[in-house]
Amino acid sequence: MTRQNAVSVLLPPGVLVVVIVGVWAWMSAHGIIPNYLLPPPLVLLKALVANASELLRHGTATTMEAVGGFAIGSLLGVGAAILLASSRWLRQCFFPLALASQAVPLAAITPLIVLLIGRGLPSILTVVSIAAFFPMLINMTRGLREADIGYHELLHSLSATSAQRLRMIELPAALPYMFAALKVSASAAFITAIVGEWIGSNVGLGYLIVISGQYFKIPALWAAVVVTAVLTLLLVGLVTLAERWAMPWAPRESTS
Repeated sequence: MTRQNAVSVLLPPGVLVVVIVGVWAWMSAHGIIPNYLLPPPLVLLKALVANASELLRHGTATTMEAVGGFAIGSLLGVGAAILLASSRWLRQCFFPLALASQAVPLAAITPLIVLLIGRGLPSILTVVSIAAFFPMLINMTRGLREADIGYHELLHSLSATSAQRLRMIELPAALPYMFAALKVSASAAFITAIVGEWIGSNVGLGYLIVISGQYFKIPALWAAVVVTAVLTLLLVGLVTLAERWAMPWAPRESTS
């Protein structure tokens, strides 16, 4: 990316952030936004600095849970999608159930998972993995079946094996679907981890948010929320960079 392209991409959201912070500061100064609900930007900045060590410790724990569950769920989703795509019978049996599962709020089953597995890292990894698994399964199952039939006929005429067809035509065709699922899962990974921490952990940004709220430490609470948002953006950004590396042929959104 050239410097001009980088500026054209980063400048609009940067200007928007500055405007939002300016409006926020003005509304806080004039009492439109109560400080006990949302502290002014300068107070929040001071809370970020004052609680840096706590935010680092809890943020590290949440990052391990979110990224670990994101990776596990995504890998299992790819494997399950390959299995479903290879068998019409399996698709007919399990794919409708995978779609129906998305109607069940994950927050509703999180307490059950904590009861079954126990508090701590394993239960939160399970919750985040479930959140990442189903988007990957649904998208990849469709993507693996999007390869042009002509390529299948060509490889069939060359006596290609199922593994060769998967590697040469099906996985490349499914890449856009895979990265779409990864972006969805990456944007939800930290939020899901935090929901799990509210119920089943005594460490992490979710735990810090709950404790700060109980003791009315509102600046510390919002500092944890800001750190969560930044970590989420970083994970989504890494997925986007991986997408550009894996699919250099994919069209880019115009910056003009």
